[in-house]
Amino acid sequence: MKLKFVLGIAVYSIFLNIYFSIPIRMEIASFVMEAYFVKVELITILLMLVAGILIHRHHMMFISFVNTAFIITSIVLFPGDYPVFKYLFYFVLITGTGLTGHMLKKTLTKLRENLEYANAEIARNNQKLVEINEQKDQLFRIIGHDIRTPFNQISMILSIMSKDLDKASFEEMKNIMETAVENGNRLLHDLMTWAKAQATDSRAVKEQVSLYPIIQKEVHFFEEQAKGKSIKINNQIMENIEIIADPNMTATIMRNFISNALKFSHRDSSIDIFMENNEEYSCIAVRDHGTGMKKDRLERLKFSEKNVVSNEGTEKEAGSGFGIRICQKLAEHQCGRVEITSKWGQGSTFSLILPNDPVSQDSQK
Repeated sequence: MKLKFVLGIAVYSIFLNIYFSIPIRMEIASFVMEAYFVKVELITILLMLVAGILIHRHHMMFISFVNTAFIITSIVLFPGDYPVFKYLFYFVLITGTGLTGHMLKKTLTKLRENLEYANAEIARNNQKLVEINEQKDQLFRIIGHDIRTPFNQISMILSIMSKDLDKASFEEMKNIMETAVENGNRLLHDLMTWAKAQATDSRAVKEQVSLYPIIQKEVHFFEEQAKGKSIKINNQIMENIEIIADPNMTATIMRNFISNALKFSHRDSSIDIFMENNEEYSCIAVRDHGTGMKKDRLERLKFSEKNVVSNEGTEKEAGSGFGIRICQKLAEHQCGRVEITSKWGQGSTFSLILPNDPVSQDSQK
């Protein structure tokens, strides 16, 4: 803005100096109107382009009007010194230059706008690439977070099987291992399905589904881990309850909720899975009676965009600190949200809130 102001002062100083010096120059004996007129017109053309392109195109119109007045004055004062058709030629030339400069400025303005739009589009695409890369990282963290359970089960069973076992005990361990392998395969399938949806920027595949089988499947998934801590998981969902949700995303959220509840539950305690709903929303909650969280950690878990450093469980279980971020992301895909309540020393409740209206879900981004 300051540069344009300086250019404007310079252009109009030269412009006014030329025109206001004419009476002085006329008193010089060697003054030749034709030569001076041509010089003035050429300088006017340059000043018009400089002012119009570098400052504002309206300056070209103003300079053109002043130059027209100069030409008319020259025709009146010097009718015999310079042919009228030459005056008209320079009038047409200056006017044409003004129009050309106007179009050039308009084109340059359009090009600048296109460039700004292109830069903004590049910035948006770069942001999308960052988000895609974060999704890739998210997928790897999900695999590291969720797939640990079945492999820990297999490791535990192999450790037990290394000892002398009778046939009945061996068969029991074999069945448990087969279940763990099956759970691991199912988990990998679910993760790959979810990753494919993320990679293609797909929306959540929402449908009316029965909630009880989804929950019961996840309860069965953690059955051996729960037995290891003598924890009872109570699936209190009614078998006839149906919700509008993406079943794969909802299952992943519930899996994380249950895993977290088991991690922070005390031995010989219980975990309750229940549902509350109204006309607008369905709330699926997992409540434990474990360690709970202090207020500052609960606030970080709720509102921080960064991953929270995971605390050890009641029996030194490790974690990635990424589970809640997974749940929040998958809930957002379904136009839902995750709510957390907790009291230190009394336990925590993790809730998935989903809208009942399919129209509101389909209106997601």
